[in-house]
Amino acid sequence: MPEVLIHFFQSLAARPRLAMLALTLLCLAVYLPGIVRLPAVDRTEAVWAETARDMVARGTWLDPRYDGDVHAFRPIGTTWAQGVAATLAGEQHARNMTVYRLPGLIAVTLSVLALYWLSLPLAGSTTALIAAALFAVAPLTVLVSQLAIAEGLSLLPATVAMLALLRIYTAPRDDDTRTLALLFWIALGAGVLVNAALVPILVAVTLIALRFMDRDMWWLDRLHTAKYGAIALALAAPWLIVRAMQDGVPFSGLGFTKFLAALGGAQDMKLRAWPGTFILAAVLGCLPATALLVPAFSRLWPARNEKLARFFVAWVLGYVIYLELLSSKPGTYMVQPMFPALALAVASLVTAEDGKTPVPRGNFLAWPAFAALIPVIPFAAVYWFANETPSFFAALSIAAVAALFYVSTQFGRSGRLSRWAITGVAALGAFAITLLGVALPGIDKFWPAREIARAATACAVPVTGLFGYYAPSARFMLAPAPALGENAVLTKLARGQTSGMAIVDDAWTEAHPRALSRDDKKGLQPVACLRAIDVMRGCELTLTALANSAAPTCAVPPQFACDQEFLSGRGSSRLRPCD
Repeated sequence: MPEVLIHFFQSLAARPRLAMLALTLLCLAVYLPGIVRLPAVDRTEAVWAETARDMVARGTWLDPRYDGDVHAFRPIGTTWAQGVAATLAGEQHARNMTVYRLPGLIAVTLSVLALYWLSLPLAGSTTALIAAALFAVAPLTVLVSQLAIAEGLSLLPATVAMLALLRIYTAPRDDDTRTLALLFWIALGAGVLVNAALVPILVAVTLIALRFMDRDMWWLDRLHTAKYGAIALALAAPWLIVRAMQDGVPFSGLGFTKFLAALGGAQDMKLRAWPGTFILAAVLGCLPATALLVPAFSRLWPARNEKLARFFVAWVLGYVIYLELLSSKPGTYMVQPMFPALALAVASLVTAEDGKTPVPRGNFLAWPAFAALIPVIPFAAVYWFANETPSFFAALSIAAVAALFYVSTQFGRSGRLSRWAITGVAALGAFAITLLGVALPGIDKFWPAREIARAATACAVPVTGLFGYYAPSARFMLAPAPALGENAVLTKLARGQTSGMAIVDDAWTEAHPRALSRDDKKGLQPVACLRAIDVMRGCELTLTALANSAAPTCAVPPQFACDQEFLSGRGSSRLRPCD
């Protein structure tokens, strides 16, 4: 099987258009299973999706809001892209998270194609194809392809802007770079539109790093700033226009510190990470290229007087320093813009050292048997965390992933680096498909909002209130949007003044023992019960669906039965109850 992949790869490398098609198919094969099957994963993507859904429903494309609140730090471009997707999908799919993930899928796939196409003249067909494939299957590239967040969309302008800048920097003096300059400014403006100043910051820190290594910056004239810079401003302007409409003065609702933090991206997470967090995220998130990152950059550093090597070093070093010193966003969402440089550096090493022994020093190629265990560990952790066993199909898929890791590492340790890269891409692609398309979606208790929606559907009544479990994913999935923690909803439900059911967490009941009178409590009956895991908080939820006696008979599936097994807690996870 590996030899078939090798011959297929060699034929693709000789035909750029077929290579582009193959990369597109690779991305769709790896990304689509999770995009289609995973419920809302991240609370931030649920907020993005609900904001876009509500914007389309209200027809207020210049006034996006989440639950009535303005999020000043979130650029309008991502909301518009998701709004277009929702409009095309139609109202019947307005609460389907897959719809809101499609713009990110398209952007990440185009990022992979941009890496291949723009690096082709510099790196050659084989190196460019290997680099694009390594970039496509890197775990953190896959992550942003799965989520309806700004980081997936901004990966495209970041990749295009940096590779256009690289081409301009390395071009001979007499080359016409106007097309590349135009591409650069379009990407810069689009980057601001979808994810604030992340792309300009990436460009700026790279230029600063280059300034320290290369005193001669004459080539900046090739950017034709006076001619094309206005294009970037025009593309970015809608964000400021929307901000002016919502704030009066753009960003007037933000303090200076929050404003600076918001410029680096749209995530509403002001984290203070430990030193080295972003480096660790980049290293672990860039598999399989991680195994050869050290020898790849050890090879580049002595050659830093050469323009290509100098730019790669400046790209990675400048951005890492910015992240470690100033960024307040999660590393899992922020390191991807440096992946094209990492992938190109490793791919260059692969093509230069293929077939040579010993393998370049400093590699992290494990023993094959140990490498086969690497993908098994996260699967084992997932199933242990959920206190479940994998299905036969899931177990078979995991075994196949482990076998691919074993084969890939064998190739790498024997110096057959092109075979290592190709089978490594297959291994990481299969890992992503199995984890995101098979294992995680198949564990029901990981998805409380989906289970609540299923129980509501089985009972044929809407959820009118949530008590103790307020995840944005539940707000997004349930229609109409339920009230959060409003005692009046429970009272009206108990007295038959409204229909529907309330979802109450046990922890909320314990914390609010007087929320209902004794008579009102008698008016409510449990119609469905479920245990779920709040993955973000690492605790177990015990949820009860309450309805009044006037509610129709609720024929829930066995897993939602309020029976003795549920009450005794058997089959629950090993986690503490959520408080």
